[in-house]
Amino acid sequence: MKTSRTIHSFLLSQQEGQTLLTAQEYPWSVLQVIPTTPADFDRTVTVLKKRGMVAHHDTDRTFCIIHLTSGDHDGQHPERYIPITQNNYMQFIEDLKDVMAQAAVWYESNVIKRLKTH
Repeated sequence: MKTSRTIHSFLLSQQEGQTLLTAQEYPWSVLQVIPTTPADFDRTVTVLKKRGMVAHHDTDRTFCIIHLTSGDHDGQHPERYIPITQNNYMQFIEDLKDVMAQAAVWYESNVIKRLKTH
């Protein structure tokens, strides 16, 4: 993972049986953890990339991360509204890639490793 100018913290939650990571800083993204197996990892990532952005850990092949929403979360947090324009959309995409990459590292370090040691 490349160095980031923002260090993100994440809220881990479960909703309808799915594991969600919510970034506590801009772009306030809600990300979903998609479990997979090392044998099925490449196929899973390929299918998910057809639907949107996907992030994964550099070495762990048991999960990947997809983007669900960012910003005001469908009006739930109006103070987090992010106006996307022709002038800033590429920066937003880069910020989103960054938070997703950090989420993959965070999840592997704070969830996967802890499960393996207990």
